[in-house]
Amino acid sequence: MRVNKWGVGVMLAAAVVLTGCSAGSEKPADEKPAAGAEETTAPESDCPELSDGATVDGAALGTCITEAMTDTAGYAAKTSILGMDTTARYNPGTDAVETITPMGSLIVIGDDAWVKSATSEWQVADPNSSDPIIAALSSGAQTAADTDPATAAGALTGEFTVTGTGTRLGQDVYLLSGTSEAQGVAVDVVFEVTSDYVVLATTGTTEAAGQTVETSLEITEWDAEQDIVAPL
Repeated sequence: MRVNKWGVGVMLAAAVVLTGCSAGSEKPADEKPAAGAEETTAPESDCPELSDGATVDGAALGTCITEAMTDTAGYAAKTSILGMDTTARYNPGTDAVETITPMGSLIVIGDDAWVKSATSEWQVADPNSSDPIIAALSSGAQTAADTDPATAAGALTGEFTVTGTGTRLGQDVYLLSGTSEAQGVAVDVVFEVTSDYVVLATTGTTEAAGQTVETSLEITEWDAEQDIVAPL
């Protein structure tokens, strides 16, 4: 895919769709438990107990995920969108997000945002930049928080069914499959969630700009503080 403003925009938009609604791949054989992976806290609300064949309303599922993933020191994730790998780190305590894509990086801390392309230095985000990559990254920075699984889950719709089980980061997970709608776009998605509703991986398929967009997300580090600082 050509590296232009549309390409960056689709990558960032797909990341939002992915984390709001997506499915898990199989656990690599050499995967090691992440720090704090076994210390998740159950949601306070009355979330249904997960079991094989159980169904969960999408809105209820989103609430349970948000509550379960809010009380954490931080986490890191790896995504694959349109065959391109992206990494992200989240620090809820400082309201900070860092995203690194093949075309550039962005850091958002509260209301402040900075971006850099693969060939530029860090600069304050500017959606009106004459550089299409900087402009696209800057626009993506405005919605970077939406790529946080804890935030994006709030937009889930539809119904999800437990279709299997597996393991991820040393924990047992349930596979919840369903179709959710994001901004009028249907997304076929599977979540890998722990019994207390922490999302550890997702994958999804949807159509965007006339092409099939396949996405996957894997939490690589859970409940570990992420040191995200302003680059300028």
